[in-house]
Amino acid sequence: MPTYTRPIRTPLCVTTILLLFCNNAGAQDLDAIHQKYKDEQAVITNAKERLIIKNEHGSLTARSDVSKEKLLIGPLSPGLYNKVYIYHSFLNKLEEHDEEALIPGKNGYKKIGSFSSKTSIAEQNNIFYDDAKETEVSFSSLTPGSVIRSEYTLSHRDINMLPAFYFAEGLAVVKSTYEVVAPAYVNMKFVIKGDEYGRIRQSRQENKNTVTYTFTVSDMPVMKTMDYVPSVSWYELHIIPFITSYEIPGATKKEMLSDPAHLYAYFYNYIRHVNSKDDEGIIKVATEVIKGANTTEEKAARIYKWVQQNMHYIAFEDSLGGFIPRDAADICKRKFGDCKDMTSILVALCRSAGIDAYFTWIGTRHKPYTYEETPLPIVANHMICSIKSGDKWIFLDGTDPVIPFGENPDGLQEKEGMIAISEKEYKIITVPEKEANENVIIDTTIMKISKRKASGKLIVAYKGYPAWDMQARLMYNTAADRKELLKFMNARGSNKYTQENSKFTITDTLDKSCQMTADYAIDEYISCVDKEYFVNMNVNRYMDETYIDTAGRSVPFYFKYKSIERECVMLDIPEGFHVSYLPPGNSETIKDGWSYNIKYRQVGRYVILTKEYNVNSMSVKPPSFLQHNKMIEDLKNQYKESVVLTSDL
Repeated sequence: MPTYTRPIRTPLCVTTILLLFCNNAGAQDLDAIHQKYKDEQAVITNAKERLIIKNEHGSLTARSDVSKEKLLIGPLSPGLYNKVYIYHSFLNKLEEHDEEALIPGKNGYKKIGSFSSKTSIAEQNNIFYDDAKETEVSFSSLTPGSVIRSEYTLSHRDINMLPAFYFAEGLAVVKSTYEVVAPAYVNMKFVIKGDEYGRIRQSRQENKNTVTYTFTVSDMPVMKTMDYVPSVSWYELHIIPFITSYEIPGATKKEMLSDPAHLYAYFYNYIRHVNSKDDEGIIKVATEVIKGANTTEEKAARIYKWVQQNMHYIAFEDSLGGFIPRDAADICKRKFGDCKDMTSILVALCRSAGIDAYFTWIGTRHKPYTYEETPLPIVANHMICSIKSGDKWIFLDGTDPVIPFGENPDGLQEKEGMIAISEKEYKIITVPEKEANENVIIDTTIMKISKRKASGKLIVAYKGYPAWDMQARLMYNTAADRKELLKFMNARGSNKYTQENSKFTITDTLDKSCQMTADYAIDEYISCVDKEYFVNMNVNRYMDETYIDTAGRSVPFYFKYKSIERECVMLDIPEGFHVSYLPPGNSETIKDGWSYNIKYRQVGRYVILTKEYNVNSMSVKPPSFLQHNKMIEDLKNQYKESVVLTSDL
């Protein structure tokens, strides 16, 4: 491991800040910032990160020097923004940090040193992570007008995994700068992702021995959190730096991660020695599990089911453990593991059964990157097993306890998997999308009314992802908790909904479809005026919460998967009543998007409402936002419609 020279850091001092803010030019700048951001509670006046790449004893090393200044403005700011957060890990080691706060007074700024500092494990959403930590520094006695300044240094242990830089800070930013300083013989590339790409000013400056790349953003507003997007990486403006090659004077040129082939060679080193020896325990399990199976798919399906039923997924990572799978023999004894471990045991069991099985790196939908564009470890945050059956690739995700054999978790749809065939051979295969007619909910409500109360029976059948989502949510609950969860998931009509005699069953078919039945009642649901009863049969209001906030949004609005939802509500007309009004219904379609169709009709003693929603795309793209929102508004109006029953007496 290369050594890093600790940079000499001059401690912050009151005089420095006073010179910065209290001379004429600085005071004018501060006044201008106050005025410009008067509606904000706080603002980042200046953020700068400098990535420095050096040659240390014939090897490249890297560190990042980070500095930030925050100005508190609004009356709530001392309580809301009195902390500094530093994120670090095994791969990005925190070498040192220094923080100061200054509060304004009659005679200028005064430094305060009363603060606390603590380091804890940082929450992570990704499956791969490397013991991420969060250092939190808190200040007290702050007032509006106070300034918080922080500096810290991170050393990067792997030159192939330089961290991405995000311009957004959760606050408005006056100026944010990202610099990369590298020897002239180092060839760099940068991937820029996210919204508002045009805000970045770029420059490249060559000196005698180094090249400095600078990316600057000014007057950046608070980055708005967007819903229905897989992750912030899809819209937050960020830069991913990487080295494609370098040639130290007098040495041979060294290729780095310049394309998928070089990334594969890098990845392969992590699995090179995994399961290098046959294990009698693994062979015994494989032999027993596939007994009586004849085809490759039958054998693989049994192995996959065995892993689902006997192994438990636990995401635990530490340092390079986030990248290196453990041997299958150890996982088999422990009965638990992370995604790489689940892949390891699947690969080992399949190979013991004579099935060609391969380690496969893949990025979930949280990652907006491709192997061609971003040939870096950041592209993949998950690992699965791939097998070949004839001309068909089948992917096995051992972390999912529900998904049937031959299917894929919804978060892997349309994502690229890098399959490790051998040391020199790999394939990049895209996981297919599941079509809408394979993900179906059929929801039937039979309704009787008595004065103001609605009651009856409901039957909901689930197929595909909706079925597997239901099973995953219910599988670890007690009987009492399952009952409450089923009520919550199927509540309809109003908050006066009650449910009894609920029953949830999973079919014994390979697709693991399921069904829920229950008796229900909704008190005070029917409106009565003289002889007229107003019955809103729209007990479910699918899609009505998907209105898109279009302000500043240039990324699509994403669905989890394509789907079809069919709803039927059958209203039993009470004896002595007739139908005096049926709503007209409606239908609308976004081309290559989604559609709905609502119909009312009377059949004998029943009023039947049928609704069908077809989500035929996994996203609504910006050009269709206005049409989507109009459809949602129309749907909401449809949901207000009521059938009118009039008494004959």
